[in-house]
Amino acid sequence: MKHYLALIIAAAAALSLGADAASYSTEATITPLPDSGQYQVDVRVSRLVQQDGKAVEELIAKPRLLSGMGCAASLYQGLAPTNPGYQNEDNVSVDVSWPYPDESGVAYCTVVVSHGDEVVARSKLQLQIRGKGRAPLVLTPQNVDSKSVRVEMDKSRDTAFVLLKFRGKTRKEARAMAVENLGNKVKVQDAAGHVVGSGVMSGTYKEIGLALQYHSEAEAQRVADVLEATPAR
Repeated sequence: MKHYLALIIAAAAALSLGADAASYSTEATITPLPDSGQYQVDVRVSRLVQQDGKAVEELIAKPRLLSGMGCAASLYQGLAPTNPGYQNEDNVSVDVSWPYPDESGVAYCTVVVSHGDEVVARSKLQLQIRGKGRAPLVLTPQNVDSKSVRVEMDKSRDTAFVLLKFRGKTRKEARAMAVENLGNKVKVQDAAGHVVGSGVMSGTYKEIGLALQYHSEAEAQRVADVLEATPAR
C-alpha cells in the first residue's frame, strides 16, 4: 500500500492589510513512490473571490514536481521578474523534502504565494517520519562488475565519485537494489572479507548501478582499486 502525506491548508488570509485584500486556499499532496526512489508533489493554489455573494475559488496555479527521496526540491510558477506584468500577477513558490527510503527524517512542504514581489500568503507543514532504518550495503569484488568501476571528479564541489554496476543481477534486480539504497551507508570489503573502506550511496548510475561519494579523489581511487580486483574463484 502506498502511503501519502496530504497537506491541506485552509484558506489563508492575505498578509497585506486592507478590506479588499484577497484570500488564498492551498492544497498540497506529497506521494512517496518507493519503487522508483522518488516522491511526487501536487499543489493547487486558488484565490478566494466573491461571486454572486458567495466565496468562489479561482485557480491561479497547479504546480507539480518529482524529486528523489532524500533530496529537497523547489519549484516556481509564475512570470519572470523581468516580465513587464510581473508586479501585477500572482506567483507561487514551493519548497519540499522527503527522507531517504526507510530512514527517519522530516518531510515538509512550504507554499508561498506572492503578488509580484509582495508575499500575500504562506503555508507550511512539516512531519517527522520514522523509518525502520537500513543496514549498510556491503560491496565486494564478488558482487561488483570490475569492468564497470571508475572514478569521476566533480570539481565544482570538490567531490569524487566511484561509479559501478552490480555483478550477477538482472537489470530489474540491480535497479531495485540501487533505489533501495539511495543515501545509505556503504561498507567496502576486499576479496578476503576485510573492511577496507566506507562511503555513502549518493545516487544511481545509469539506473542500474551506484554512485559512491567521497571527499577526495585519492580516497575514491583507493576504493575503486579494491572493487576492480579480480574475485577469487
